[in-house]
Amino acid sequence: MTAGDPDRTAGVAGADTAARPLRRCVLYLGGYDPVTPEKFFRRQARELGHFRDTWSVDATVSTPERAPDGAVWRTEIAAEGDDWASRTDFRLLAWDDLVKDDFARPLWQRVPLSLGVLADFVVSGTVFRYFFAAWRFALYFLFPFVLSLVFVIVAAFVASLVLRFDHWSAAILAPLAGLAVYAGLMRWPGGRWFVSHLLDARTFMGEYMRGLRADMTARVDRFADEIVVATRSGEFDEIVVIGHSQGSVFALEAVERALARDPDLARHGAPLSIITVGSCVLQLGLHPAAKQLRERIGRVQAAGGIDWLEFQALTDVVNFYKTDPAKLMRLPKAPGRPFPAVLNVRIREMLAPEDYSRIRNSLFRVHYQFVMGNTRRYFYDFFSICCGPVRLRDRFPPQEGAQAKGGRPQGLERTT
Repeated sequence: MTAGDPDRTAGVAGADTAARPLRRCVLYLGGYDPVTPEKFFRRQARELGHFRDTWSVDATVSTPERAPDGAVWRTEIAAEGDDWASRTDFRLLAWDDLVKDDFARPLWQRVPLSLGVLADFVVSGTVFRYFFAAWRFALYFLFPFVLSLVFVIVAAFVASLVLRFDHWSAAILAPLAGLAVYAGLMRWPGGRWFVSHLLDARTFMGEYMRGLRADMTARVDRFADEIVVATRSGEFDEIVVIGHSQGSVFALEAVERALARDPDLARHGAPLSIITVGSCVLQLGLHPAAKQLRERIGRVQAAGGIDWLEFQALTDVVNFYKTDPAKLMRLPKAPGRPFPAVLNVRIREMLAPEDYSRIRNSLFRVHYQFVMGNTRRYFYDFFSICCGPVRLRDRFPPQEGAQAKGGRPQGLERTT
């Protein structure tokens, strides 16, 4: 299903924002990324500059504040146009420390663990479902395993050359040489191509699905507590939970666990919405063993009052382009509304031609454009969603069924 045409998002929700700034809380969950919160917020400040320049608005961001446990970081973003103002309480739900712990594993642990996950996803038929649903994602999923196999072949070839030496030590030196070559290739060019990173990501998601990541389970519970606190505060005109990449899975799960803590979560006044971008929900959702994930998403749907929007792009191979996640997971159809509302966007349209030309061949940079500043006015703009004058439900009305085709968030830019 698809959501409404953004050209029809005519107004700012609630009171006149010229008289009172729109108050918004954004809870952001990133993907499997070792980037520290400090670096994340430096990038946020830089990308906010693109938002200012693109829309001719004023926007400032406060110094990040860290929660005592380090799981939540906050900044305040103040944005203003000619006749509107907004204040965004932006909360980063951080799990980079868990990623860095995985990165510290030696190669002799990383490779067997990832091969176990690959075997699981192949034998269960999940990889074949990827090809039917979104073949680009299927190739992306297999990419690090294929490169690792190529490195093994090169290492085996080098070992065979060593074995040709007519010396008693050849039998000892050959496997050592092969292992050294494989380790070297995993570091370079493997490091440049994120092979170890992607193998760890596959392992992490597979382990989480099987209930083997108690650390992430506890972290998602912590995120759920943060969502409950935000919804009960009464401070905001809307609350938006955003999941990017693997974070899309945990965003949905955190909301479901927040519902378990507070069944009235969506009835405290401020609309609660979930956005998934560059989404990996179906990476687990298509696996037969992901029954618990599907049930949890089903409970969020059944609760009512919570919107889910998923933005997809053809040029982002990490997402499942032109798919309905709920339909592919065989969830019951939500009565009277799309859940999720799926909107297809074009990364090319978010950026000035010279900017897009610079990033178009970078798989991960394209993937991250979903959560970075646009340099061209377009209806999907991460910072206009987070900091603009229009609530999400008014920008993308969930009851409408027309394909989103472009446009601009009305009322955002200053007049000239």
